[in-house]
Amino acid sequence: MHSWVLATLGLTLCSVQLSSARPSFVVDYDGDQFLKDGKPFRYVSGSLHYFRVPKVYWRDRLHKMRMAGEPEPGKYNFQGDYDLRAFLQMAHDEGLLVVLRPGPYICAERDNGGLPYWLLRLNPHMKYRSSDKTYISAVDKWLSVLLPLVRPFLYGNGGPIITVQVENEYGQYGACDHSYMLHLASSMRTYLGEDVILFRTDVPNMNIYKCDAINGTLVTADFGPGSNVGHNLQVMRKAQGRGPLIVTEYYPGWMDHWGQPHAHTKHSAVLRTFEQILKHNASVNFYMFHGGTNFGFTSGSNAGVGPQPTSYDYGAPLSEAGDPTDLYYSIRNITGKYLPLPQGQVPKPAPKFRLGKVKMICGPSLDEIMDYFRREGRLRTATSKYPMSLLICTTVYET
Repeated sequence: MHSWVLATLGLTLCSVQLSSARPSFVVDYDGDQFLKDGKPFRYVSGSLHYFRVPKVYWRDRLHKMRMAGEPEPGKYNFQGDYDLRAFLQMAHDEGLLVVLRPGPYICAERDNGGLPYWLLRLNPHMKYRSSDKTYISAVDKWLSVLLPLVRPFLYGNGGPIITVQVENEYGQYGACDHSYMLHLASSMRTYLGEDVILFRTDVPNMNIYKCDAINGTLVTADFGPGSNVGHNLQVMRKAQGRGPLIVTEYYPGWMDHWGQPHAHTKHSAVLRTFEQILKHNASVNFYMFHGGTNFGFTSGSNAGVGPQPTSYDYGAPLSEAGDPTDLYYSIRNITGKYLPLPQGQVPKPAPKFRLGKVKMICGPSLDEIMDYFRREGRLRTATSKYPMSLLICTTVYET
């Protein structure tokens, strides 16, 4: 049995056949495979960040994928474009499976790696992604809200979620705080059940894999076109003697950075490496399958000065506008050589209309805007010996 999967937070989605028996999804270590309802299973999947796509377009993006084979402490926002329950239910309705990647640190070129901006207001010396008491306290509160919300959507409970990732590329971070990783895994098992399938992902390197090692979690890999697939899978096999081989992040493109040329990856290289992965009988997830948009001030930055622009197109098979690209159709064709394709009409690009000329007009100056807010009583004065950051001023600038 094979399926299409979606990844966000991450999620990973797959098309499925329904059964009247109680659903089961387990790891068959002796057979080096997953067993879905007792049958061998692997997936081809793609990442989609629900928060980078307006809710009105969710079903459209999910359908196309299938056919391709807290603002302040104590406040939680699961409304509108952040309605995670609705997104998971919609994935289930579309006949997709989900690989959940809940962090708490998600990277994803998201501002602060997806962590709330106010954490450093609680403790300016807080050590992210560690056993730091103030950080762990905030993480525990978040997981106590998030994980009970998603538990009903686990595959064993009749939902779409088949596996859950612990942290994100923690071995590459280099902190090697095993107590932190064990704490996260323990919390996930507490809220989601001891039988939940947990995994971790890193660049395939033995020292990196040792850095975030957790007993009872699957080892998976990240790499892009042109990589030595056989070597990478051998490293994974050395790190984990038995079990399914999984490429959690396979890159069909790359992110853009301000002030630099648009990133471009040759489709021929993407397709050649993709087919090599399938020939090795591995499961694979495209990061990204649909990139979407960095709304507001949510985009992040790579190390140094490498900020991302508003677009998170990523050279993905579905463009930022949600249209299938040439790469989309090529991926579908290769997938069809190894796995059954879903029945139905292959999606086409959505029709567009001409906006014509857009006339720009002058708006109010910054001084005029400040005067307006001052008259409305919506400005407050704060004094400090040193320049103050937005988080100290409690200015919400992201999710």
